[in-house]
Amino acid sequence: MTWVILTLVIVALLVVAAVVIEQQRSASLKRRFGPEYDRVIEQHGDRKGAEAALRERLKRRKSLQLHDVPVAAAERYRAQFHTVQTAFVDDPGGSVAAARNLVDQLIADRGYNDATADADGDGEGDGAPEPVELVAIDHPHLVANYRTARTGGAAASLDDLRATFIHHRELFEAILADGTASDVDGDGERDEAVRFGVTR
Repeated sequence: MTWVILTLVIVALLVVAAVVIEQQRSASLKRRFGPEYDRVIEQHGDRKGAEAALRERLKRRKSLQLHDVPVAAAERYRAQFHTVQTAFVDDPGGSVAAARNLVDQLIADRGYNDATADADGDGEGDGAPEPVELVAIDHPHLVANYRTARTGGAAASLDDLRATFIHHRELFEAILADGTASDVDGDGERDEAVRFGVTR
């Protein structure tokens, strides 16, 4: 009888330990992905499937070799974004579209697209995550804002377009800063933003 009780206690302890470990893994993913965690759970409809997808995404991101942006290329990017920002006053919608294109181009140039084609080399797409889903591992809160910004329609108000542009700019600057050895002075960028009326 003592052995039966001991066995039941051990089984109960193992079950409790498994639940605690699972909760810790979930909490770790939630901390890592921030708002992206909730979005993926809503998309999948169940926590286990969503967490499996997030772990797979982490695996792909770890295997990804991102490319540094040479200083000259980084300066060209900044000059292009400056031009786009300058045009916001006269053409807000066009500036937002141009900013979106620059963000997409930078994501591709850094190499986030490399993991989406064929992770295991078998010639199949493997249901790979979109590049922005991999960017979300490095910048979850900025990508959440970026996703929200991309859902804005053509009839967006000027304030909506301004907010959308700011979200694009924030993600652009973060990705560029990650990939370059030196960054422009933050105060200078902020002064330009004020001058062109797109800052908060």
